[in-house]
Amino acid sequence: MSNTKILVLAHIVKGGYIQTINGFIETLAENNALLLNHPELYQKYGHRGTQNYITNFIKENKINCIIYLPSAFEFYFDVYFFEKLRETCYIVMLAGEIETDYESRVQYYAQAMDLIFYSNFTSGPMMRQIGINSIPYWGWWNPEHYKKPDNMEKNLDVSFLGQSLHKSGRQSYIDYLIENGINVETFGAGSKNGKISTEEKIRLYKRTKINLNLSGVSKKTRLTGGREIHKRAKQFKINLFESAFCGGFLLSEYVPGIENLFEIGREIDVFHDKHELLEKIKYYLKHERERENIAKKGRERAYKEKKFNVKYAVPKLISDIDELKKEKKYRPSEIYLDDEFLKNYTTYRIWLILRFIKTGNWNLIPEELKIILKYRKLDWYQIRIFFIEEILDRFPKVKSFLKSVLESNKQ
Repeated sequence: MSNTKILVLAHIVKGGYIQTINGFIETLAENNALLLNHPELYQKYGHRGTQNYITNFIKENKINCIIYLPSAFEFYFDVYFFEKLRETCYIVMLAGEIETDYESRVQYYAQAMDLIFYSNFTSGPMMRQIGINSIPYWGWWNPEHYKKPDNMEKNLDVSFLGQSLHKSGRQSYIDYLIENGINVETFGAGSKNGKISTEEKIRLYKRTKINLNLSGVSKKTRLTGGREIHKRAKQFKINLFESAFCGGFLLSEYVPGIENLFEIGREIDVFHDKHELLEKIKYYLKHERERENIAKKGRERAYKEKKFNVKYAVPKLISDIDELKKEKKYRPSEIYLDDEFLKNYTTYRIWLILRFIKTGNWNLIPEELKIILKYRKLDWYQIRIFFIEEILDRFPKVKSFLKSVLESNKQ
């Protein structure tokens, strides 16, 4: 039995069709982990109050391990806060958007962590280069959610579920297919068919002859600024796994290491450019038996792999943490915080101040102002985005227009 007492720090968001993080957290809770929703705490107690609350919670509940699940772009905590907690706790962090956020956020917080986990095959060497322990983790799915309905008629030739307009390369693939006479149905935010529910998503995978997995990352985020090199990166996306669990045939843009998860040409297939994509779509639309056989073997692999199943993978993760925790001998980390990190950390205070103004928590604003005055580094591009998102949210049409103008001016 594990002697690790885990506290999960996470932002819980209900609703939507991407529920993998929530399932992961629920399974941790089933394994006796405790949960604190740190954005809610911060909104209530502010900077120092949240840190004090977490510190006292750790002492009162005899916590000896923290699993930190940050949401995209967040800078709630000082890196040194985690370094202080690391004196008595084993600290683990999920590097969720590491393909785009490594340079601006992940590598800095990683300095105060005992372990980083991520879902790819390329981040390990990056972590080792700066002296951080890390492991890949793939267990986000509960296969029981994908079993029904069965035997659906396949009435869509090709479909893609996900964002395309603001992701590198995705829309150009879709446009190329349409230009060459392929009937592609798109779903998700900003797509032809719009957002769909979890139930509709499962039906989509099951009724599509060829499910596309496009792995391009965000073209631009709040944190990438003027950088463009990240657009070359590819990400593992949920379509790869959920399509397999649903028994759908998957044609994926190649991501380094994908062959370690599914056998290419036998359980899934991949493409490397638009010409190969078009060629393979035409081939598999004509060769139904081969396509369905690959889909069948892909589903068998998905259900066979315990590392994909959250009910098996979470206890394994806890067991791995147990062993690593035994080996830990605390040594203070040599922490470096460059101007890019400090600018992002300081700028985030503006977003927090806007949130406090909206909720009337004026007493929590002075702490954030002190941090701004301490570092005196701000990113005005991010501040304009904060203004549009937080102040103009009561005027959605104006907000949408200004945001599109701002994005186009930055291209």
